[in-house]
Amino acid sequence: MITDGLALRERAFLYVEHIAHDQGGVVTRRELEAFMVDGQQLKLIAPMQGINNPKVLEATISVVSSPRGPYADGHPDAGIWQYAYEGTTPGRTNNKLRRAYELGLPILYLEKISDGVYVPYPRVTVVGDRPSDLYFDLALSELSGLGQPSADSVVERAYRESIVQQRMHQPRFRAEVLFAYKEKCAICGMPEPQLLDAAHIRGDKDPDGQPVVPNGLALCSIHHRAYDRHLIGIDGDRKLHVRPDIVKLVDGPVLASALQSLPGKWLEYAPRGKNAPDPFRLEKTYKEYLSALPG
Repeated sequence: MITDGLALRERAFLYVEHIAHDQGGVVTRRELEAFMVDGQQLKLIAPMQGINNPKVLEATISVVSSPRGPYADGHPDAGIWQYAYEGTTPGRTNNKLRRAYELGLPILYLEKISDGVYVPYPRVTVVGDRPSDLYFDLALSELSGLGQPSADSVVERAYRESIVQQRMHQPRFRAEVLFAYKEKCAICGMPEPQLLDAAHIRGDKDPDGQPVVPNGLALCSIHHRAYDRHLIGIDGDRKLHVRPDIVKLVDGPVLASALQSLPGKWLEYAPRGKNAPDPFRLEKTYKEYLSALPG
C-alpha cells in the first residue's frame, strides 16, 4: 500500500533529480513512468493529461506544461505563476490538484522541451486556487510564503528574481542547449553531460543575452572557461581562433589537444536550423576576443 505524504514525494523528487543530474538536466517519459515505491510502480507523469493523479495518491503528484499545449499556462518570471485548469470547470482532474493545495503537498512541475523529454522542477507548491478564472497559482517552495509579487518590496522582488533565475531559468537553458547539441561539446565532441556546460554567447546582462538556445553553446569545462576568458574565439562563420600567445606555449598534450590544435577548425558539433548558434551574437563576442588580444 502506497501512502501519500511528504516522505513519498521527497523520494520521487530525489529519483528525478538524480536522473536529471546525470543526463544534462532532463528526464524522459519512460524514466518518469518507471518510478517504483516498495515494489509498486508509481508513474510520475500522466499518459495523456497534464495533471497526473495516480489512483493510489490523495493528491496530484505532478503537472506538465508545454509551450505548444492547449492551455495558457503563465510563465514563472515573478516566482508565482498560473497553471490553467484542465477543461472548463473546477472539477474532474482539477480536484486532486486542489487537494494538494489544501494539504500543502509539493508537486513535480515538468516543462516539456521535446516529445517525451522534460525539464523537472521538484518541490513546487500550489499557493492559490482561482475557480472563477480557471487556474491555480504555483510557486517555487522557497517563495510560497512571500505573497503576491505585486506587493513585493524592491528587496523582495530582487530575491524572487534571483531564486527564479537559479531554480528555473538556468536549468531550463542548460537542458535545452545540451539537448539541442545532443549532449556533445560544440568544439571537441565531448559526450559526457556531467562535464558539459551551457555557455552563453552573450551574457545575461547584455541586451542580446536572453536564455535561448541560439544564444548558447554546449561546451566542455575547458572550452567553456577558455571561451569566457577570450583565450579562444568563434567568429560569425563558426570558425575557431586561439590567442597567439597560447598557440606558442610549449606544454604537454592536454594544451596541444584542447587549444593549440583548434585554429582554422570549425564548430563541428553545433546544430543547424533554429537551434544553431546565432551568427550575430557569435560575431559580437568574437570582436571582444579580438579586442582582448595582447598587444
